[in-house]
Amino acid sequence: MPRVALKAEYVRDLPLTESGQQFVFDTGLSGFGVRIGTKAKSYIAESRVAGRTRRVTIGRTDQLTLNDARRLAKRELADMAGGVDRNKEKAEERASTLSLAEALDLYLKDNDLKASTAVENRRLINGDFADWLDRDIKGLTPTMIVRRFDKISERSPSVANHACWVLRAVMNYARVVTKTDAGEFTLPPNPCDRLTDLNRWHKSKARTGKLTKDQYPAFFAALQDAGNPVFADFMELLLRAGLRRNEAASLLFTDVDFESETFTIRAEVSKNGKALTLPASSQVLALLYRRREAAPDAAQVFGDAKRFDPRKSLARLREAIGSDLTYHDLRRTFLSVAEEQAVPYSLLKKMGNHSAGNDVTLKHYANTVEHETLRPYMQRVNDQIDRLGKIDNPALKALDAVNRLKKAVGELKEFGQYQHRLGELQRLVAELG
Repeated sequence: MPRVALKAEYVRDLPLTESGQQFVFDTGLSGFGVRIGTKAKSYIAESRVAGRTRRVTIGRTDQLTLNDARRLAKRELADMAGGVDRNKEKAEERASTLSLAEALDLYLKDNDLKASTAVENRRLINGDFADWLDRDIKGLTPTMIVRRFDKISERSPSVANHACWVLRAVMNYARVVTKTDAGEFTLPPNPCDRLTDLNRWHKSKARTGKLTKDQYPAFFAALQDAGNPVFADFMELLLRAGLRRNEAASLLFTDVDFESETFTIRAEVSKNGKALTLPASSQVLALLYRRREAAPDAAQVFGDAKRFDPRKSLARLREAIGSDLTYHDLRRTFLSVAEEQAVPYSLLKKMGNHSAGNDVTLKHYANTVEHETLRPYMQRVNDQIDRLGKIDNPALKALDAVNRLKKAVGELKEFGQYQHRLGELQRLVAELG
C-alpha cells in the first residue's frame, strides 16, 4: 500500500478504480488514509485491536475536509490503541436493534427468490409471527420458537414446518449480515436450531395421488359436463402434458408454435429456471387450437389464470370421480402413464421438466435432447390416456386394430395349415401399416 504525504489536491485528483478497492496511507499520521473504490473515495483509520487489524470509515472525501478527517482519525486511532473495537460495537449495535420485520426485508431483498416464493415467505412470517415483527430478533429465544412451532402444529403440521423453515432462513441470513468485519457473529446461534435438537420437525409424507384406471372415463365425462370450457381445457392440459399448475396457467399464445406443433415453458415460470420446449401431441394441439378459436385476441391461453378461481368446478369434478383430486395429481398421473409406456428415464425427466440434480451424465444428456426426440413418446402417452378414458378417437382405434392384426399374423405363422393365406394377410398388414 503506497504511503504519501496526503494533501487536499492530491486526494481530490485520485482516480476511482475500475474494479475493487485501493488504499493510500498518510506518511504524517500512521494509520490514516484513503480508500478508493469504483464509485467513491473515503477517509479511513486503520490499526490493530487485540492483535487483529481493524479499519474504521471516517467519511467520504467529498463530504469532509482533509483536516477534519485527520482530526477525527486521531480520535479513532486513540480509541483503538485503548482497545476499543469500533466496528464490533457498530455490528453489535445493529444486531441488537434489528427487528424481525427488518431481517425479513433484508432476506427477501438480498436473495434471488422467485416472486411467488418471496410473496409466500412474507405471508408465512406475517401470518404466524405477526406479534414478533417489531421485536428485536436477538430476543427471540429457542423456547419461544418451540412453543410457537407447537402452537402452529395444532392447526397444521406442514404449515408449522414451512413457516419455521422460512424463519430459520431469515435468522441465518441476519446472523451473516450482522457479522463484524473480522467475521465474528454478533447474534447468538439460530434459535430455530432447537427444533432440530429436539427432533421436532414433522416428517413429510410423499404425495402419491393420481387417477386410477377406472377414474379416467369419469374424469373426461366430468370435464365435458363442467360448463366451463376454460377450466376443462386447463385440467386436460395438466393431464396430457404433465405441466405444473403455474406452468399451464402462465402459458401465452406466443409460447405456442402452431407451425412446428410445439409449446414452450418460459424460464421465468419454470421451476428449475430453464426454458423447455415440448412437442404437442395431436390431442394437445387440438386443445390449443380450441383455445385460440375461443379467444382469438387473448394473450394468455387460459385468460388471466392467476385470478381465475376454479374451486367450484374442481369441487364438482372431485365429486364426479369420487376422490380429492389435486392439480399436481394430474401431473403425477401423466408421469405414471409415461413410465408405464416405457419412456426412457432420461426422457421422462425431460418431459416432466425435472432438474437433473447432481447426475452429470443425465444433466448433459437432458440438455441435448430436442423436442422432436420426445414427440413419439408424448404421443404414445396421450394415446394411452385416450384408451384409458375411452375417448372416441377413430384414428387411434384403427391403429390399435392394425396392431392387433399384426400380432395375430405373427401368431398364425406357427400353424402350417394357414400358410397359404398368410401371404395375403401380410400384404394387407403392409398396406394398412
